[in-house]
Amino acid sequence: MEYIKIAILLCAGIYLNERFPPEFAVIFIISLIMVLTITAVFKHKFNVKILVMLLVFILGACMCRYAKSDAIRDLSEYAGHYITAEGRISEIPAEKDENVQYIVDVRSAEFNGEERKSRGKLLLTAKSGYRCGDSIRFSGFIEELPKRMNENGFDFATYYKSKNIFFKVYSTKVLQSEHIYRDYSPYALANMVRSDISEVVGKHYKGDYAAIMKAVLTGNKKEFSDDFSKVLTRTGTGRFFYPAFLHMTLFMSLLAFVLSAFDKRKRDKITVFLLIIYAVVNLSSAVFVKLSIMTAVLIFFRYRYGRVYFFDVVGLTAIIIGLINPLIFFNAGFVMSVLSSILIYYFFDYVNDKLKFIRGKYVRRMLSIGIICTFGLIPLSAYFFNGVTLSQAVTGVVMIPCVAVILILSPLLIIMFKVFGAAPLISKAVSAMLFVLKHLPYTLDKMGINEIALPKPTILFLIIYLLIMVALVKYIKNKKKDMYAALFTAAALMVSAAAGQVMRFDDTEISFINVGQGDGALISAPYRYNILIDGGGGNAYSDYDPGEKVFLEYLLSEGITYIDSAFVSHYHQDHVQGIIAAMENIRVRNLFLPDNMEGNKWRVKLEEAARNNNTKVHYIKSETLLTYNNGMTLRIIPPAKKTAISDDENDTSYVCRIEYGDFSTVFTGDMSKFAENNLIETGRVGQSDVLKVSHHGSKTATGSEWLDTVKPSYAVISVGENNTYALPNKEVLDRLSDTELYRTDYDGDVRFTVNNKGKIRIDTFNRR
Repeated sequence: MEYIKIAILLCAGIYLNERFPPEFAVIFIISLIMVLTITAVFKHKFNVKILVMLLVFILGACMCRYAKSDAIRDLSEYAGHYITAEGRISEIPAEKDENVQYIVDVRSAEFNGEERKSRGKLLLTAKSGYRCGDSIRFSGFIEELPKRMNENGFDFATYYKSKNIFFKVYSTKVLQSEHIYRDYSPYALANMVRSDISEVVGKHYKGDYAAIMKAVLTGNKKEFSDDFSKVLTRTGTGRFFYPAFLHMTLFMSLLAFVLSAFDKRKRDKITVFLLIIYAVVNLSSAVFVKLSIMTAVLIFFRYRYGRVYFFDVVGLTAIIIGLINPLIFFNAGFVMSVLSSILIYYFFDYVNDKLKFIRGKYVRRMLSIGIICTFGLIPLSAYFFNGVTLSQAVTGVVMIPCVAVILILSPLLIIMFKVFGAAPLISKAVSAMLFVLKHLPYTLDKMGINEIALPKPTILFLIIYLLIMVALVKYIKNKKKDMYAALFTAAALMVSAAAGQVMRFDDTEISFINVGQGDGALISAPYRYNILIDGGGGNAYSDYDPGEKVFLEYLLSEGITYIDSAFVSHYHQDHVQGIIAAMENIRVRNLFLPDNMEGNKWRVKLEEAARNNNTKVHYIKSETLLTYNNGMTLRIIPPAKKTAISDDENDTSYVCRIEYGDFSTVFTGDMSKFAENNLIETGRVGQSDVLKVSHHGSKTATGSEWLDTVKPSYAVISVGENNTYALPNKEVLDRLSDTELYRTDYDGDVRFTVNNKGKIRIDTFNRR
């Protein structure tokens, strides 16, 4: 049991690393040693065990900080500078929008006319077409990886750093290098094999069939069509294309067959060695690494001690992985894989026994595992993916055998394709499996068997879930006293959580969501009133849609599947795409649109989305007041008539004013000073506590007259980090110097929570 204790402390140090700066760790260790020494003088015994455990905790924190640090990398000295570099493409390129993304193993860098050897991986985005293994030369600005945009957003930086990638660069100058850079490591050689397999598959299969083959054989899930990718997301079936446990089962079966001639001791040694190589070959997959090391540890325990204790295996596996790469602990697949192993260990026999009426041994086992993982991992699925697909327990029974058939037949298939250019009988069998794998998700989607959206659970909820799992284990083991203790504790925590929610029932939250260079806000009020004001979006130069990828994901992570009212300030892409994504993916009851710019591209798209998803459209021609049951009001104010002479589309922006008790917030879209001054003359805008600054802080808006009229105590600028427009403008910042200012590029999400007595609490994701 010591392994699992050490592993828990190491994990705690890794997860809590940001809360313990290095200087605190040093002071704490010195203080602890002094306390233990003084205690030893009186008790004549020095407690080494406590010291070791705490050292493990601090080791985890320090190792995680080291693994995340950019400063210690070779390429860090070039961050923010324009360089010319050479290196080798180390993985299969991935198409992204109109560009291609490469993982480049940099070998040399040239800066200010000086060329020197440098090692490190970076993410290169370019238009040129190269393949894995090519040596290239490119130029561009070295940039740090993007930080997480908001609390519920995906942490790209940690994800790539776990793969030893710390910087990115966009380049329009990519050429074949005169130097040939080689890499004979198992990982590099495996990627070359994957690349060759992808090319062979691409010649003989097309569209999503080729994408499925590549996903099954190489783990590359980035080539699905947009439509199929969305279906896979909605049905939760994409995870079955590259199941690590199936690959491991086939790999171990192959080893057992090949090594059957050796005696058991030699066979175990060779198997452990090959499992380590297998882990290195699959370094890009945290789940493969975990399974490989866990299997090797299991064999080691059986070889060394003649027995296997499950938690010793789990503990030592976690310790080894934590020491090799602590950032893997932040990988959702890794966390869920570890918990799956624990759940299967405790519940498999019980569930399998309850399903004994099913005669087929394979079906019964697969259903047992599917049921355990589906229902046991619901909270973690909600935490990482904002939802759960309950049908996966059944769909896995169909899809996994299809994947297994493809994996078993693929070696012969690929060889025959390369040698003869065809494989008639085998290709037909594989095509039949591909047909099932492609059309089953579409069938599930048409039947409405989709992922159920769930809010991201709090830490308290996860603790309650853990206690319930403990109670179930105690029930199976017939330890009623321990079961009741766990249930009582869980119930007490649930009551306290419910009491906290009741106390905050009258609170209204106004959240400015960090959607980059755009606007998007959510108002959540009692009685299930959820209101959207703009939804962010992209620009004409990129297919990336923050409205769908950020704004919608934020709503889903908050458990919001119903919107009472959605408002669009004006018909610009960076304000409307999130509203469209919301209508297409969750229930939006009412859509309020400005009655102008008829025929505009984005107005038409909004109207089509509303029509296709049964959303009622209201066109606002004059000032409109909406009143909600909790006493909150929303006033929609069109531009003043004098503003109609403006040829600036930003001046078509409608103003929205939220009032709750004595608290008010005004949203301004992108209107200019001209539109602001015309509204002031009409007397339709007064003092507000919070001002959403117009046009992302552009100098064409937020004039002194406007600020003198609104007199905001707080101001929020929704703006993209390091945007090409150099926003917010310094003049605007100077005019807001007497206002408490928040910026989404610095602060991330900004949330104002107001109760019915007017008390305000402000929370930010990343306060400076």
